[in-house]
Amino acid sequence: MRGKGGQALVEFALTFPILFFMLTLSIDLFRVDWVTSTVAEAARQAARQSVANEVSVDNAFGSPTGTCSGIALTPTASGSGCLTDSRLDETVDAVMGAYSRNSSLIEASPSACPTPTPGVTQVCVWPGESGAASIYASCSAARSALGRDPAPGDLGPRGAEYANPQFKGCFEVVVTVIYRYDSIVPFLGSAAPNLLRIQSSTTMLAEY
Repeated sequence: MRGKGGQALVEFALTFPILFFMLTLSIDLFRVDWVTSTVAEAARQAARQSVANEVSVDNAFGSPTGTCSGIALTPTASGSGCLTDSRLDETVDAVMGAYSRNSSLIEASPSACPTPTPGVTQVCVWPGESGAASIYASCSAARSALGRDPAPGDLGPRGAEYANPQFKGCFEVVVTVIYRYDSIVPFLGSAAPNLLRIQSSTTMLAEY
Protein backbone atom coordinates (compact mmCIF):
# COMPACT_ATOMS: atom_id res chain seq x y z
CA MET A 1 0.00 0.00 0.00
CA ARG A 2 2.81 2.37 0.85
CA GLY A 3 4.41 1.62 -2.50
CA LYS A 4 1.19 2.35 -4.34
CA GLY A 5 0.71 5.58 -2.38
CA GLY A 6 4.23 6.70 -3.21
CA GLN A 7 3.73 5.85 -6.86
CA ALA A 8 0.49 7.89 -7.00
CA LEU A 9 2.28 10.85 -5.41
CA VAL A 10 5.07 10.69 -7.97
CA GLU A 11 2.55 10.44 -10.83
CA PHE A 12 0.64 13.42 -9.48
CA ALA A 13 3.86 15.44 -9.16
CA LEU A 14 4.71 14.64 -12.78
CA THR A 15 1.28 15.41 -14.24
CA PHE A 16 0.33 18.44 -12.11
CA PRO A 17 2.52 20.97 -13.99
CA ILE A 18 0.99 19.84 -17.30
CA LEU A 19 -2.56 20.04 -15.93
CA PHE A 20 -1.88 23.45 -14.39
CA PHE A 21 -0.41 24.71 -17.67
CA MET A 22 -3.46 23.50 -19.61
CA LEU A 23 -5.80 25.15 -17.10
CA THR A 24 -4.07 28.53 -17.25
CA LEU A 25 -3.84 28.30 -21.04
CA SER A 26 -7.59 27.68 -21.22
CA ILE A 27 -8.19 30.73 -19.00
CA ASP A 28 -5.91 32.81 -21.22
CA LEU A 29 -7.69 31.74 -24.40
CA PHE A 30 -11.07 32.54 -22.86
CA ARG A 31 -9.89 35.98 -21.76
CA VAL A 32 -8.32 36.68 -25.17
CA ASP A 33 -11.67 35.94 -26.81
CA TRP A 34 -13.44 38.18 -24.31
CA VAL A 35 -11.02 41.09 -24.64
CA THR A 36 -11.18 40.84 -28.44
CA SER A 37 -14.88 41.70 -28.25
CA THR A 38 -14.11 44.49 -25.78
CA VAL A 39 -11.47 46.05 -28.06
CA ALA A 40 -13.91 45.98 -30.98
CA GLU A 41 -16.57 47.65 -28.84
CA ALA A 42 -14.11 50.32 -27.66
CA ALA A 43 -13.21 51.20 -31.26
CA ARG A 44 -16.87 51.28 -32.25
CA GLN A 45 -17.93 53.51 -29.35
CA ALA A 46 -15.08 55.98 -29.86
CA ALA A 47 -15.75 56.17 -33.62
CA ARG A 48 -19.45 56.69 -32.96
CA GLN A 49 -18.65 59.54 -30.60
CA SER A 50 -16.14 61.14 -32.99
CA VAL A 51 -18.74 61.62 -35.75
CA ALA A 52 -21.77 62.59 -33.65
CA ASN A 53 -23.72 65.68 -34.66
CA GLU A 54 -23.25 67.47 -31.37
CA VAL A 55 -25.37 70.55 -30.68
CA SER A 56 -23.29 73.65 -31.43
CA VAL A 57 -23.81 75.10 -27.94
CA ASP A 58 -22.12 71.99 -26.51
CA ASN A 59 -18.79 73.30 -27.88
CA ALA A 60 -17.68 69.94 -29.33
CA PHE A 61 -13.98 70.91 -29.48
CA GLY A 62 -13.93 72.96 -26.28
CA SER A 63 -13.09 72.16 -22.66
CA PRO A 64 -14.24 68.72 -21.45
CA THR A 65 -17.42 68.63 -19.34
CA GLY A 66 -20.50 66.42 -19.06
CA THR A 67 -21.38 63.15 -20.78
CA CYS A 68 -20.50 62.27 -24.37
CA SER A 69 -22.41 60.09 -26.81
CA GLY A 70 -19.81 57.33 -27.03
CA ILE A 71 -21.03 55.62 -23.85
CA ALA A 72 -24.49 57.22 -23.71
CA LEU A 73 -27.39 57.66 -26.10
CA THR A 74 -26.94 60.83 -28.15
CA PRO A 75 -30.18 62.48 -26.87
CA THR A 76 -28.93 62.15 -23.28
CA ALA A 77 -25.39 63.33 -24.03
CA SER A 78 -24.86 66.94 -23.03
CA GLY A 79 -21.10 67.15 -22.79
CA SER A 80 -18.59 69.66 -24.09
CA GLY A 81 -15.34 68.83 -25.87
CA CYS A 82 -16.76 65.44 -26.86
CA LEU A 83 -15.07 65.34 -30.27
CA THR A 84 -11.57 66.04 -28.96
CA ASP A 85 -8.83 63.44 -28.82
CA SER A 86 -8.76 63.39 -25.03
CA ARG A 87 -12.47 62.63 -24.70
CA LEU A 88 -12.32 59.88 -27.31
CA ASP A 89 -9.53 58.35 -25.25
CA GLU A 90 -11.75 58.61 -22.15
CA THR A 91 -14.45 56.61 -23.93
CA VAL A 92 -11.98 53.87 -24.88
CA ASP A 93 -10.78 53.74 -21.27
CA ALA A 94 -14.35 53.41 -20.01
CA VAL A 95 -15.09 50.50 -22.36
CA MET A 96 -11.77 48.69 -21.75
CA GLY A 97 -12.23 48.93 -17.99
CA ALA A 98 -9.99 46.72 -15.86
CA TYR A 99 -8.40 45.01 -18.86
CA SER A 100 -6.14 47.98 -19.54
CA ARG A 101 -3.69 49.50 -17.07
CA ASN A 102 -3.58 52.73 -19.07
CA SER A 103 -3.93 54.02 -22.62
CA SER A 104 -2.53 56.68 -24.92
CA LEU A 105 -4.00 58.30 -28.02
CA ILE A 106 -2.23 59.61 -31.08
CA GLU A 107 -3.47 60.96 -34.38
CA ALA A 108 -2.50 58.30 -36.91
CA SER A 109 -3.98 56.01 -39.54
CA PRO A 110 -4.56 52.32 -38.71
CA SER A 111 -1.38 51.28 -40.57
CA ALA A 112 0.71 53.75 -38.54
CA CYS A 113 -0.78 52.87 -35.15
CA PRO A 114 2.00 51.50 -32.92
CA THR A 115 1.81 48.35 -30.81
CA PRO A 116 1.71 49.09 -27.07
CA THR A 117 3.41 47.20 -24.25
CA PRO A 118 1.55 44.28 -22.59
CA GLY A 119 -1.50 45.34 -20.60
CA VAL A 120 -1.67 48.76 -22.29
CA THR A 121 -4.08 50.14 -24.89
CA GLN A 122 -3.05 52.28 -27.87
CA VAL A 123 -5.73 54.44 -29.51
CA CYS A 124 -5.31 56.06 -32.93
CA VAL A 125 -7.78 58.45 -34.52
CA TRP A 126 -7.63 59.71 -38.09
CA PRO A 127 -7.94 62.38 -39.39
CA GLY A 128 -6.49 64.67 -36.75
CA GLU A 129 -8.39 67.12 -34.60
CA SER A 130 -6.97 70.41 -35.88
CA GLY A 131 -5.15 71.83 -38.88
CA ALA A 132 -5.73 73.58 -42.19
CA ALA A 133 -9.03 73.07 -43.99
CA SER A 134 -9.22 70.85 -47.05
CA ILE A 135 -8.30 72.15 -50.51
CA TYR A 136 -11.41 70.54 -52.01
CA ALA A 137 -14.69 72.43 -52.23
CA SER A 138 -17.08 69.48 -52.00
CA CYS A 139 -17.41 65.70 -52.04
CA SER A 140 -17.78 65.66 -55.82
CA ALA A 141 -14.69 67.85 -56.27
CA ALA A 142 -12.68 65.56 -53.98
CA ARG A 143 -13.84 62.42 -55.83
CA SER A 144 -12.95 64.00 -59.17
CA ALA A 145 -9.48 65.04 -58.02
CA LEU A 146 -8.69 61.78 -56.18
CA GLY A 147 -10.22 59.45 -58.73
CA ARG A 148 -11.94 57.51 -55.93
CA ASP A 149 -14.09 57.97 -52.85
CA PRO A 150 -12.27 60.01 -50.18
CA ALA A 151 -10.64 57.99 -47.40
CA PRO A 152 -10.15 59.16 -43.79
CA GLY A 153 -7.57 61.94 -43.84
CA ASP A 154 -8.17 63.03 -47.46
CA LEU A 155 -10.54 65.85 -46.52
CA GLY A 156 -8.72 67.70 -43.77
CA PRO A 157 -9.03 67.68 -39.97
CA ARG A 158 -12.13 66.99 -37.88
CA GLY A 159 -12.29 70.45 -36.29
CA ALA A 160 -12.34 72.28 -39.61
CA GLU A 161 -15.07 70.02 -40.98
CA TYR A 162 -17.17 70.45 -37.84
CA ALA A 163 -16.87 74.25 -37.99
CA ASN A 164 -17.77 74.40 -41.68
CA PRO A 165 -19.32 71.14 -42.91
CA GLN A 166 -18.69 70.87 -46.63
CA PHE A 167 -18.19 67.14 -47.05
CA LYS A 168 -21.52 65.77 -45.83
CA GLY A 169 -21.84 62.25 -47.11
CA CYS A 170 -18.13 61.56 -47.59
CA PHE A 171 -16.20 62.74 -44.50
CA GLU A 172 -15.04 59.61 -42.67
CA VAL A 173 -13.31 59.15 -39.32
CA VAL A 174 -11.51 55.95 -38.35
CA VAL A 175 -10.63 54.93 -34.78
CA THR A 176 -8.16 52.11 -34.15
CA VAL A 177 -7.70 50.40 -30.79
CA ILE A 178 -4.76 48.07 -30.19
CA TYR A 179 -4.37 46.12 -26.97
CA ARG A 180 -1.48 43.85 -25.99
CA TYR A 181 -2.88 41.07 -23.86
CA ASP A 182 -0.83 40.39 -20.74
CA SER A 183 -0.75 36.59 -20.59
CA ILE A 184 -1.00 34.48 -17.45
CA VAL A 185 0.99 31.69 -19.11
CA PRO A 186 4.74 32.43 -19.13
CA PHE A 187 6.36 32.76 -22.56
CA LEU A 188 2.99 32.74 -24.39
CA GLY A 189 3.68 36.25 -25.63
CA SER A 190 6.90 35.24 -27.35
CA ALA A 191 5.42 31.96 -28.61
CA ALA A 192 2.25 33.51 -30.08
CA PRO A 193 2.73 37.29 -30.43
CA ASN A 194 -0.02 37.71 -33.04
CA LEU A 195 -2.54 36.05 -30.73
CA LEU A 196 -1.86 38.59 -27.99
CA ARG A 197 -1.88 41.69 -30.23
CA ILE A 198 -5.56 42.53 -30.51
CA GLN A 199 -6.53 45.27 -32.97
CA SER A 200 -9.85 46.65 -34.16
CA SER A 201 -10.64 49.62 -36.41
CA THR A 202 -14.02 51.24 -36.97
CA THR A 203 -14.71 53.75 -39.74
CA MET A 204 -17.80 55.93 -39.58
CA LEU A 205 -19.29 58.69 -41.66
CA ALA A 206 -19.47 62.04 -39.89
CA GLU A 207 -22.89 63.50 -39.17
CA TYR A 208 -21.56 67.03 -38.65
